[in-house]
Amino acid sequence: MKPFFFSFFIFINISCFAQKTAKLAYENTALDTILKALEQSYNIKFSFNPETIKDEKITISEKKSLKNTLQAIQSQTSVLFEKINERYYIIRKKTKEGRVSICGYLIDKVTKTPLIEAFVNNVSQSKSVLTDDNGYFQLFLSKPDDTINIRFLGYKTRQFIAKDLESKDCIKIYLSEDDYQLGEVVITEYVTSGISREGASSAINIDPSKLGILPRLVEPDVLQTLQFLPGVQSPTETASALHIRGGTPDHNLILWDGIKMYSTGHFFDLLSIFNPYITENIKLFRSSTEAKYGNRISGVIDIESKNEIPKDFGFGFGFNMTNADLYIEAPIDEGFGVVISGRRAFTDFIETSTFRSYSDRAFQSIRFFVDNQTFDQETVENENVFYFTDLTVKAILDLSENDKLIISSIFTNNDLDYTLNIKNIQGFSEPFDENQKDNLEFINQGANIKWDKKWNAHFSHSANIYFSNYDFNYTGLRESRATIDGFLFFQNNIVEKNTIRDAGTSIHTDWKINTKHSFASGYDFSTNDVMYNADYSAQGISFDESDNNITHAVFGEYKFNSNEKLKISAGIRGNYFSVLDRTYWEPRINLEINLSKDVITKLSAERKNQVISQVSNYLPNDFNLDNQVWLLADSEFVSMLASDQFSGGFTVNKNDWYIDIEGYYKSTNGLTSFANGFNAVLDLETGESEVFGIDLLIKKRIKDYRTWIGYSFTDQNFKFENVNEGKYFPGNFDISHYLSWIHSYQWNNFEFSLGWTVRTGRPFTPAQGITETNEFFLIDYGEVNSERLDTYHRLDFSASYKFNLSKRDTWRSKIGFSLFNLYDKENILNRTYNIKFDNNSALLQEVNTFSAGITPNVSFRVDF
Repeated sequence: MKPFFFSFFIFINISCFAQKTAKLAYENTALDTILKALEQSYNIKFSFNPETIKDEKITISEKKSLKNTLQAIQSQTSVLFEKINERYYIIRKKTKEGRVSICGYLIDKVTKTPLIEAFVNNVSQSKSVLTDDNGYFQLFLSKPDDTINIRFLGYKTRQFIAKDLESKDCIKIYLSEDDYQLGEVVITEYVTSGISREGASSAINIDPSKLGILPRLVEPDVLQTLQFLPGVQSPTETASALHIRGGTPDHNLILWDGIKMYSTGHFFDLLSIFNPYITENIKLFRSSTEAKYGNRISGVIDIESKNEIPKDFGFGFGFNMTNADLYIEAPIDEGFGVVISGRRAFTDFIETSTFRSYSDRAFQSIRFFVDNQTFDQETVENENVFYFTDLTVKAILDLSENDKLIISSIFTNNDLDYTLNIKNIQGFSEPFDENQKDNLEFINQGANIKWDKKWNAHFSHSANIYFSNYDFNYTGLRESRATIDGFLFFQNNIVEKNTIRDAGTSIHTDWKINTKHSFASGYDFSTNDVMYNADYSAQGISFDESDNNITHAVFGEYKFNSNEKLKISAGIRGNYFSVLDRTYWEPRINLEINLSKDVITKLSAERKNQVISQVSNYLPNDFNLDNQVWLLADSEFVSMLASDQFSGGFTVNKNDWYIDIEGYYKSTNGLTSFANGFNAVLDLETGESEVFGIDLLIKKRIKDYRTWIGYSFTDQNFKFENVNEGKYFPGNFDISHYLSWIHSYQWNNFEFSLGWTVRTGRPFTPAQGITETNEFFLIDYGEVNSERLDTYHRLDFSASYKFNLSKRDTWRSKIGFSLFNLYDKENILNRTYNIKFDNNSALLQEVNTFSAGITPNVSFRVDF
């Protein structure tokens, strides 16, 4: 009984306090006098500039509550009240040149009851408020053309223009229940604005247009943004090489508007290929993956560009120190519009400090060779011509109120021409010249036709037809000529090609049975043609791999939602792979329980399979850029991958504190030594891995200041029967501890962000010496991954300033500045070994791959 009486006592006191009133009766009285009386009566404090209330007088003739009194003052004067907490209020002028203040009450259209804690968001300024116990909200000094979004769980979202809500009296806005989709608990700010999380699941949504500033990013980057989330790492400092909970980058399913992407990086993966300014949402699954996603065993990154017909013509353009971009949004006709974007690097004709830093990072193997020889400056000639492009075109057609047709297309290209000539090299019996030429091109292109139809309030479907083409082409020349008489004594021509032709169709359905139960189902068909050709003339080595796989997949997923107290999602996916002539079943289940208003707990389990993977290419090639080759599972070097993952954790969201902790266990079978790049293992080995991890996020917000700590503990171990005596050993990317501490602050139109990252050095296999045979020199290696690199750490900074180029706020501009690796720490990312010949002697040479040094970047853009 004690808890009951205690709760009852608290309830009575809260009720009495909420209804507390003061006897106020004033006739044409100065506002300053009334404010003093209110401070005494309610034990509150007002903060204001005396000029703000000068000459303001009001009349109050009846007994009112504090809230009603403040509203009465606002209705009779040119001031408004902004509540900071239960005691402190700020008084502002209602109007400012070019600004409006808006307020309203959100009410259920049927029951006429107020909607409490509904989400009201100024999209243009990324400012949000929640409605109070009376459904009341207020946003201050908005721009007249700002977009205001109103969202509430289980209700249809409504959108307004700020000037339409401006009124002497706060207007009533009625919301209707959503008759189609089950709602999700949305944590509106997971780490910073623009990043939200659906309930306690690992599904995280990112809207680049609302994204708050992040350290090191001069502009939003679709894939680099994900690296600020616990459980997502890039040990190689690249944008697209994402390791999600122990998986490698090729284990991730990456979709752009329903198109499978096989290459996602520009500038050798240092930038992502996706234009953030036309991207509407990025959904990330680290676990608890929905059954509609298949054929990858790790994370899912589902990227959608803008899906609504533009209301007005708009465009934006900008540049930074590597590329320029442009996008256009245009309504062509009623019910039809297009969105077009393009980017191109100008690094092939302008060399900036950012480009030089990126080049040094990408071409370290060549730089290492040059730096470790004794050359006169005149003897080295090199030329680096590099550029990238991406282009997207999207057409949106509303066939009817319930039918929509969307056609999306994407084209990305990276092109490199590199030449290196070194003259008069000493070290052998005769001096010689070394000539090297490399041409490298990555192309990824695709298209998707999507038809969405809502048949009635309970049933809808989405049908897709897509294709995706990936082309990797590399040609290289190595030749050595004697300096004295010019004869050729070594030549090696290298050719590598890897292509994927992926096409398919799918139909997915959603059936909302009632407010608590729903069911999703679907069928996917795809066909993959994968080809790899390689020819190394000097070694007499050639490969010719070509195969095809047809996939038939069906899935079903049931969801139960009991007033957000209990959520259950149970699904199964079946995949038939023709290349193996076998069907694989993938059960998935997710359970979420609201233990209280502020605490949510979650448990999940899932199984996944993967039929296509990448192999690290360690064939003779001193170009040494990251060269991953895609192959199907029946290849000599790639096996079918199967993975099980179990996870559980909880979140706490209270008093501007947010704590999220989740532990997981993940096992994978079918790994091969070639796919994982063990340079100490020469024979093909097949094995398994186990990963145990914990991801933790702690965030605190104080007004315009945010700080959060992300920490990941990972224990990744591999096991191969003939490696390390069949015992478990650390995986190649076993980063035991990874911690980032981020700060961001907004002051007027300025934003600043500072981030520090520290992590355990990755494992490497030490070399112990050289063994000479009649035909070869071989490096003797110790135990695989038995040593670790030094601890990695760096500090990054970003700043931006927003301003308008026109009085009507139609031309919006932004200047950004960033510094990567602020204190220029020389971190080692990887360590390998080479054999160096000096005066016909073989010497063991340690080759370290270093992180990028201090790298500045500046951006400028304009949006209309």
